[in-house]
Amino acid sequence: MFSTLTRPKLALRPLVLALLSISVHAEVTQLEDVVVSATREATPLAQAPISIGKVNQQVLQDIKPTFIGQVLDRVPGVHMTDLGNEQHSMSIRQPMSYAAVYQYLEDGVPIRPVGIFNHNALYEINLSGADGIEVVKGPASSLYGSNAVGGAVNFTTAAPPTSPTLVLGGQISDQGYRRVDLTGGNSWGDTGFRIAGYQAARRDGWQDHNEMDKTGLTLRGDHWINESLLWKSTLTYSQLDTDMPGSLNPTDFNTRPGFSYNTFTYREVEALRAATGLEGELNAGGKTSATLYYRDNTTNQLPSYLIFNTGPKTASGRTTDNSFTSLGATAFHRQQWDALKLTVGALAEASPQDAREQNLAIVRDPVSGKYLSYTKGSIRRDYSVDLSNQAVYGDASYKLNEAWGINAGLRYDRVVYDFSNHLVASATTGGESQEQSFSNASPKAGVTWQAAPDLFFYSGYSVGFTPPEVNSLFSSAITPNLKAAKFDQFELGLRSQLMAGLKLDASIYRLDGEDELVNYTIVPGKSEPRNAGQTRHEGIELGLNWTANTAWSMNFAGQYARHIYREYKPSPTLNFAGYDIPAAPRWQGQMEIVYRPISEVRLGVETAYLGKYWMDDSNQVEYGGHTLLNLRGEYKFKNLTLWASVSNVLDKHYAEVAASSYKGQGARSPDAQDTYSPGAPRTFLLGMSWAFGVAQSVGAAKSAESAQ
Repeated sequence: MFSTLTRPKLALRPLVLALLSISVHAEVTQLEDVVVSATREATPLAQAPISIGKVNQQVLQDIKPTFIGQVLDRVPGVHMTDLGNEQHSMSIRQPMSYAAVYQYLEDGVPIRPVGIFNHNALYEINLSGADGIEVVKGPASSLYGSNAVGGAVNFTTAAPPTSPTLVLGGQISDQGYRRVDLTGGNSWGDTGFRIAGYQAARRDGWQDHNEMDKTGLTLRGDHWINESLLWKSTLTYSQLDTDMPGSLNPTDFNTRPGFSYNTFTYREVEALRAATGLEGELNAGGKTSATLYYRDNTTNQLPSYLIFNTGPKTASGRTTDNSFTSLGATAFHRQQWDALKLTVGALAEASPQDAREQNLAIVRDPVSGKYLSYTKGSIRRDYSVDLSNQAVYGDASYKLNEAWGINAGLRYDRVVYDFSNHLVASATTGGESQEQSFSNASPKAGVTWQAAPDLFFYSGYSVGFTPPEVNSLFSSAITPNLKAAKFDQFELGLRSQLMAGLKLDASIYRLDGEDELVNYTIVPGKSEPRNAGQTRHEGIELGLNWTANTAWSMNFAGQYARHIYREYKPSPTLNFAGYDIPAAPRWQGQMEIVYRPISEVRLGVETAYLGKYWMDDSNQVEYGGHTLLNLRGEYKFKNLTLWASVSNVLDKHYAEVAASSYKGQGARSPDAQDTYSPGAPRTFLLGMSWAFGVAQSVGAAKSAESAQ
């Protein structure tokens, strides 16, 4: 974010406001996309030295997502599974997985500490506060540390507008979804402020026991200390209260997909993040950033995935309450000397965590299978962990000549878990109080070649790692011998403007994992972490963006990938070496064709394809895949914007994710071993927004000034 980090000149603002308008979403010719996540400084996307995709502000305005996956899936090689009410899992150079192999960030700061990964963590992001999303694909540990193995997803907050602006909006669906949005802000001389938030609710939808309330709020304040030094502060708050309908067995999935066995399962989340820092030029040829940040997060739940049948009329379950706070600091400095550019940085944070679980005795209806009520029992777990993480890193690039460049990076991380068990150690209450630490050095190296003005190649080698999670390490009396997983990746990619209006982004990669942590399924809903000996993830990713003329355009994102166990023997009688990892479709893609008959109207038709995949480790149970069709339309009249969408137009019966605990030995019992999370049926949505004032964000003004 630094190459254009200078205060916008007031003389340019009328020109900028005439050309661009965030508030009324005016159609404009897009400037070249710039990314900050590839090297921690502003870099033209076409010349980024690694595989990276971007969802820019225009895409967010066009799609108006109610779920982040609706825009992230437009990045080649990315698939975000919708588990309902903003709950999700992710697939980036990995199978659809709940594992801690991704780093989620806001303005370059991780939204959660190492060791407390949550595959649902993006429900703690307020997308209305962002002006873009950047996805680094593959290991990014040299810049972002542990867990950045499948990739790093960075949400950049939107800067304050240059003059008073207020946008009010609302939307409603036939499946019980309701939402109101508010965005506003202003600048006074060197100081600007922006607020963006929404309140959403779901009632009486297609699925039983699936009500939800969600609040998201982002505040950002900017103050320009001088022409090139910015003091930026952000605060993001998220609150989610949702039912958890859970998954279904095959019979119920096929005959009554809106049914739920659950009547009382829930998830309650409250997350607050605050950050303040300085960024800009402190010396000639240098750029500096220093940020202090704070997190406060509480998740209380009675999850559907922790309920297990113990008899025709009984089941067991448990509540899980988890809270943590974090205090951290991160800083880096970049210095340019002619052809050499060097970045050095460091991070330090402390995150104390408290967790508690309580056993439940559940009454079950033997006819319908519904769980009717519960009584609380003994305390199953009660512990605290003091987590700390320290890191230092360096990144360098050198231009050999006008065409060729080389780059390299190295990061060292140390993660410490100081575990205190408040109960007597046992198989269920967890291990003895103890301290464990993990450290790792993560290098990367690459070569770039500007073969022609519109043809750019990059190649590289990178290493990633992820330590075991707190719950994996200390959940039993005997601490499992879990190792930190390590990954090595080779990739080759190109970006090209094939012809006027047609952009190509392609990459090929091989990612090998050693001691990768996998969830070994014992019975449906119950699994434990184990180190797989060796895994391999390899594939081809392809993105095309074509603007044929002012009326027609197309966006395509697709991938072919294979994810296999190279070495994995979970027991003396089971050996899955050479088998596909479950939930790993070979083919996946999305395409949208857009027609704009006039500048005020946008019509889009979109297809989303997910190929077949194995549901079990033994590759005996298969999900057949699915193709969905979606429609969107938008009309703008002065300050009024109206939009509508139809998702799953053909009312396809499909699963967001399917799994099986079958091991390939003995008789298979589908209703006892297979589970399906049903996808939503055909859904109609209507929305409207009204903008007061015409304003341009300071960040966009800087970009426009830089382009002059």
